[in-house]
Amino acid sequence: MMESTAFFNAKSTSPEVTLFLDIDPKKDTVKEFFFDGPEVFKYKAELEELRSLSMGKTLAELKYIKRQGLMFETRTADGKKSMVSLGLMLLRDAVASYMGEGRYLKEERDLLCLCFSVTKRDIVRKVLTNKNFELKTLIQDTMATSACGSCRVSIEKLIQQTRNENGLIPGLDHSRSRMDAKGQWVKVAGMYPGPLLIKLEELKNAWMKREGIEGQYTIEFVGIEGFHVDVKVNSDRANVVEGLLLAMEEFIKSQLGVLLFFHAV
Repeated sequence: MMESTAFFNAKSTSPEVTLFLDIDPKKDTVKEFFFDGPEVFKYKAELEELRSLSMGKTLAELKYIKRQGLMFETRTADGKKSMVSLGLMLLRDAVASYMGEGRYLKEERDLLCLCFSVTKRDIVRKVLTNKNFELKTLIQDTMATSACGSCRVSIEKLIQQTRNENGLIPGLDHSRSRMDAKGQWVKVAGMYPGPLLIKLEELKNAWMKREGIEGQYTIEFVGIEGFHVDVKVNSDRANVVEGLLLAMEEFIKSQLGVLLFFHAV
């Protein structure tokens, strides 16, 4: 056991184990990997394997260490695979802690699943556009939670929170909900559907003018349900329509501060 861990610049702690990393800030590589704790003996084989896989690797390379590739992952008393790989979870958290020292780009702070780069926005969008969305759907679509598993609880909470806030009841066709969980009309940016459509029309016109496409395309809002807006575009090219709607989504989000979903009709 080492007498001091003062030189380590990344750390992650659990009740059983504390993991320390010494990361070379010039090369972003792991120089040392050390662990200690009251129950470290339970996880020693797993941690030693992670140490051998991490030494000399860059932070970018660490995310390619997958749970399914570990030979010595600790199992529960009944021999089953635990929900979370403690060693891999601590490794991810230690790297995230180090990167959090002003080194994350703004959009990266929104990451929930570090292993597969899945953001809060990705998850909210999927929940709002799929009436039967659940965790297994996310795993099928993105592989999120299937590596170290440390993000599973946070993702499950976000899915449930999004459902509750938008009245998305499993089994009911509320994916384009008009009502929230209390049976009240969904207000977007503090506005009911009528005033919101007027605001969207103003923003659409401003965006089209900025992009110089006023005479090239006609874009018409024909319906709105909650955060979902039906849009008619005078183009029979699906890729053009999709590109226009995505670009307009981003512009309107920057102006309203909320994410709307535009559907071509």
